[in-house]
Amino acid sequence: MDKNTGIGFLMMLLLLVAYYVFFAPETPPAKLPQTELAQASSVDTAGKKTTLPDSTVVEETEAIPDSIRDAAELLERTSKFGTFAPAAVGELTEITMSNNQLSVELSSKGGLFSQATLSNYITYKDSSLVNLWDKDLSTMSVKVPLVGGMEVSLADLYFQLDEHKATATVGNPAKVVFSAAGALPGQEIIITHTLAADAYAVTTELAFKNLENQLSLSDKSLQIEWNATALAKEKGIQNERQQSSVFFCPIGEKRDYLSEASEDEETAELDLRWVAYKQQYFSAIAIAGDGFKTGSYLKSFPTEDDAHTMTYESKLILNAQKSNDIRVPLTYYFGPNEFNQLKAMEVENLDRIIDYGWTIFGWVNRWFVRPMFNFFSGFISNYGIIILVLTIVIKLLLFPITWKNYLSSAKMKVLKPEIDEINKKFEGKDAMAKQQAMMGLYRQTGVNPFAGCIPMLLQMPILYAMFRFFPSSIELRGQSFLWADDLGAFDVLIPLGVDIPLYGAHISGFTVLMSISMFFYTRVSAGSMPDTSQPGMPNMKIIMNIFPFMMLFIFNSLSSGLSFYYFAANMISIGQMLAIKKYFIDEAKIKAKIEDNKSKPKKKSAFQERLENIQREQQKKLASTKKK
Repeated sequence: MDKNTGIGFLMMLLLLVAYYVFFAPETPPAKLPQTELAQASSVDTAGKKTTLPDSTVVEETEAIPDSIRDAAELLERTSKFGTFAPAAVGELTEITMSNNQLSVELSSKGGLFSQATLSNYITYKDSSLVNLWDKDLSTMSVKVPLVGGMEVSLADLYFQLDEHKATATVGNPAKVVFSAAGALPGQEIIITHTLAADAYAVTTELAFKNLENQLSLSDKSLQIEWNATALAKEKGIQNERQQSSVFFCPIGEKRDYLSEASEDEETAELDLRWVAYKQQYFSAIAIAGDGFKTGSYLKSFPTEDDAHTMTYESKLILNAQKSNDIRVPLTYYFGPNEFNQLKAMEVENLDRIIDYGWTIFGWVNRWFVRPMFNFFSGFISNYGIIILVLTIVIKLLLFPITWKNYLSSAKMKVLKPEIDEINKKFEGKDAMAKQQAMMGLYRQTGVNPFAGCIPMLLQMPILYAMFRFFPSSIELRGQSFLWADDLGAFDVLIPLGVDIPLYGAHISGFTVLMSISMFFYTRVSAGSMPDTSQPGMPNMKIIMNIFPFMMLFIFNSLSSGLSFYYFAANMISIGQMLAIKKYFIDEAKIKAKIEDNKSKPKKKSAFQERLENIQREQQKKLASTKKK
């Protein structure tokens, strides 16, 4: 409240008091009826007990006039809310607007969102419609700075409903308009919300009219304060938390995010295009038309109960210039983390809320796996079959790499007797000499021991990309296949009834199948692998045998769709390797080729010469060290 307004209200109060003291008419004393007077011995007047003798006239204490009380209350509200004091009293009502996908509740106290409900998605626990946050533990408001250092929160003001069209239809959106009047004529805050048909986005405009002399935008700015506690919606709460955090996008930069499943906070060093309260499969996103200013504050931390996943907090500074007609455009997205929906918003990097992995892994998912998945989804209704078909296509495309890998293994198998002989010859002796002997054998036979590693490295982006793709795909959420009731979450083949540390309270059938298939795959692929391990180094065959057992623990609580993909991929790989071995690889021809290579003169490559020079230098240093 500025100085002039305060003086005005004080003078009004003084005039009312003066009128009451000097000019108000006297009130005649009230008389009790004789029948009541005879029965009464005392009355309590204004909290004071008075004994009543017979035929005594009782003079009641005068109540404070309503005009004085109202003026005092108005003065108190003005000291707290300034020019918005008239809007500090009112009636709380909830207003709803909806379309066939989204229903949002708006509170007349504050004029902003109190709940967002998705009409086409249900929670796993009780099959109720998905609410994005807990209404009782969440708030959304706008802080407004006033002249004199005061700040008023719109959550403390009651807005009048000026317009309400509850349901959106094609070409005729749902609309809610709130207004709150200021103390002077023409002063007004207007909040307009619009929801189109078939949309998850609500457009919101904050308008401040004729308040230029009341707002202090030079010192501070309008600021959205948004606290939300997300409700648990999925089958596995730990996995749900692992994929929930605050995501945000600095203007002109890549999207970023706070640490998932742990407490983290950040103050933005650049203007932000959007801020998302991202959950595993759903998000509540605030998008600023002019961006949120540098200095906006973001925080998230996990809850301690099983009914909620994460609590999100933000203080988003709005770009607002001082004028008599301030308008701030905003868009809120309340919906699924579905690629096409987010892409259709046409907002910078908004689809990157779906975490497909970084650099090359994300690229593979967005431009290779995702289009194939969408293509098969167009004519196959069962998502388990879609995963199987997708796996077959990927393995066929990778077949040339698999061929190269197995061919290299076949060559190493042919050389295995000679490699074993070298290992035996240098057992317990100079490791450097052993390594030189190995390199000499490879150079003489024309076999590259690293040839099998290169194809494997080329497959790694696909393998890891799928690890990110399936747990992030909302299309798998709630889709059943065989015994799995949700391909987006873990499957329960056998419930254990007790929570085993690092494992869980269930046995995942697809994880067991995946681990078994991985064990046989490693046996088939490692059957021709010679023992090239060095003293003191772990044996690769032992590690490859232990690895499938480790997968039982790692994958037991992950997406069953992911485990099914790896199971199918392992089985196809085993089939490919057996077919290559039987129909395409002739070990006799490979051996003949190697023997032919031995008889040909070999020219050392520059790499081989450098490697041998390094080895000789190391031997010299080792010899000089022993002499000392």
